Amino acid sequence: MALHQAGRLMEADGLYRQVLEADPSHSDALRLRGALAYQIGNPAAAVELLSAARKVDPDNPEVLTLLGLALEASGNAEGAEKAYRRALTLAPRSPEIWNNLGALLRDKGRQQDAAEAFGRAVVLKPDYVEAYQNLGVTLYRMGKLDASIAAFEAGLDVAPGDADMLLNYGVALSDAGRTREAAACYADVLEKAPDDPDALTNLAAAQMRMEDLAGAEETARRALSLAPDSAGAMANLAMVLAAGRHFEEAEGLYHDALREAPDFADIWGNYGNLLMAADRLEDADVAYSKAAKLDPAEPRHAFQLGLCRLNQGDLRKGWALYESRIDCGASVPVETPKAPRWQGDALPGKSLLIVPEQGLGDEIRMLSCLTDAVGAAGDGATVTVGCDARLAPLIRRSFPKVRTVSREAASAHKADFSIPCASLPNLFRRNLGEFPDRAGYLRADPALVETMAERVAALGGGVKVGIAWRSGLMRVRTQAALTAIAQWEPILSVPGVTFLNLQYGDVDAELAGRPVSVLDDVDLRNDLEAAAALTACCDLVINMGTSVGDMAGALGVPCWSLLLKPDWVTLGADRHPFYPNTKVFWRMPDEDWPAVLSRVAEALAATA
Repeated sequence: MALHQAGRLMEADGLYRQVLEADPSHSDALRLRGALAYQIGNPAAAVELLSAARKVDPDNPEVLTLLGLALEASGNAEGAEKAYRRALTLAPRSPEIWNNLGALLRDKGRQQDAAEAFGRAVVLKPDYVEAYQNLGVTLYRMGKLDASIAAFEAGLDVAPGDADMLLNYGVALSDAGRTREAAACYADVLEKAPDDPDALTNLAAAQMRMEDLAGAEETARRALSLAPDSAGAMANLAMVLAAGRHFEEAEGLYHDALREAPDFADIWGNYGNLLMAADRLEDADVAYSKAAKLDPAEPRHAFQLGLCRLNQGDLRKGWALYESRIDCGASVPVETPKAPRWQGDALPGKSLLIVPEQGLGDEIRMLSCLTDAVGAAGDGATVTVGCDARLAPLIRRSFPKVRTVSREAASAHKADFSIPCASLPNLFRRNLGEFPDRAGYLRADPALVETMAERVAALGGGVKVGIAWRSGLMRVRTQAALTAIAQWEPILSVPGVTFLNLQYGDVDAELAGRPVSVLDDVDLRNDLEAAAALTACCDLVINMGTSVGDMAGALGVPCWSLLLKPDWVTLGADRHPFYPNTKVFWRMPDEDWPAVLSRVAEALAATA
């Protein structure tokens, strides 16, 4: 035992063997030699020795625990669970056995049972750092981010400098949208271990989410220099480069990463994202399909494949795969009382709730299917639309047969049937021929439009053009998909045009000195009735594919949308199927925005 504890394992094993030659049923020698066999990576021998020890000493929880570990290592998960559970009947307050059982259950995919086991371990031993780590990771895998974060925080209270705990805590914070806090965790790890490739890789991802592509690239390159054969480090740098539209170098890195890890589904999925951004849709389809085949349980791959199919104009398969948006968290429907999913059939005397789930622009776009939904539900059906409260007056005016309920109230609204809002196209828009060719389906308040028209007329003559040059959402995609107002000088220099601001938010500093009229008393973000009336007074709206363009399209106002090619909302067409009065100006993968804005300025000059 002294040699064993000193790490002189072969000498210790020789002495244990001598003891067992003299006394084959010596329980301590069987137990300790079995533990040593497990320790040096010989689980088969460990199982044999510990099974013999159990026969000699059947009620020893330590023997049963070691046997469980050996059985688990040899691939006998069922036998290991039995051994752990038997040990717990003998020592139910052992945190170590609960922790071992939890690890086994987690590896078997029984996450809820594993979380309960780890929970028991930390209750029994409040300073058990390993169990807090295991509990946090398990809750994270279950998608319970708040609980996962709380577990990591409890563990860090016990061991504030634990690098593994900090790293996993950062990952959970990042997924919860607390990116700056996550970056601080990774920085803490790097203070203690400046060359930790995992911390560097995660920090690069956080920097990318914070729109710091230059910092993310520097960090990702450092991570790769420290782990040049790491597929993860290669793929991480490739993802950063792709976000900056450096497609050629990024693709080379993805190829290298896939040579190292050809069965890594996430790398295939991210490679598909690059190919999609480069408008290589058939190649992207292959990559997404590979990811989905390698990891069929991950809904994100099906969702990405669905967007690719929609981009290719394959609406039937695309909308079906688009249903995965909910499972992968790309869309979060309001939780409502359970009701059967509506399949588009008539509902005489029944009620239907259309469940809100996405942002304002998406919500406006999907309302284009509302007339079809009301018609399919038929006379005698009650159709209620859960929606952003700002949209409710517009919806009620435009669809008199429809009731509305706010997002908050929708969570308690009972109906006979329900359907998420963005699932309506899967029922009513399965090919481009099913899109109506009429322009507009929302009606602004006529009295407000009349008042607003007088104000707009007083601003000046010529064509009235509303503009919006960015989004309120900040994400990596915005660097490539959105513009700054300074880039719009060629457009704002077109004569014979009165420009109106439709960009919500604080824009005074951006518009200072520019020929754009701002109606200061119109709250474009919160008063959608006024925003719709002002939009309806425009002869043309120019936007970057934001909710401003959706509002214009839904009102039937002529609109020009400037989009990165490809954009799935056009469903593989060069026009905008949802909005017949909307013209698309594409930014091709090898272009920059000034080239597109120059084309728009030329078109506007001709129109004016």
